[in-house]
Amino acid sequence: MIRKIVLLIVATITLSFAAAYQIPQAQAQPAGSNVTGDWAVQMTGDRFVQGKIHLSQVGDTVIGSAVAPSSSSSGILQMSGKFAGNTLSGTWRGPKGETGWLTFNFTPARNAFSGDWGYGGRQPNGHIVARKIVSTSF
Repeated sequence: MIRKIVLLIVATITLSFAAAYQIPQAQAQPAGSNVTGDWAVQMTGDRFVQGKIHLSQVGDTVIGSAVAPSSSSSGILQMSGKFAGNTLSGTWRGPKGETGWLTFNFTPARNAFSGDWGYGGRQPNGHIVARKIVSTSF
């Protein structure tokens, strides 16, 4: 009987401590929340561009690349950034060495995003919208 009372007191103290100090519990990310894959994008800015980028995510870090259009600035566009919630903030580097910043706001399911981009230190130069490309078999 005394043992049951002691266990009840210990349990009550433990629960009270946890509630008072709000011990955080691990929160799982929703299924499919990793952004790794190919994305169909539309960008505005210097010109209107439609194309595809590839993103790779490990933890909260994302890197990406895209083949720039075959016009005067052909080459590879590189980007990298970190997630804070559903917002990816980072930098990009163009095929001619130009650099800038980006901010992508992902949907909670992380299957689409929209955001802004600009050249280093300047106001937004353009807007971007994208949807993740999902492979299906026929």
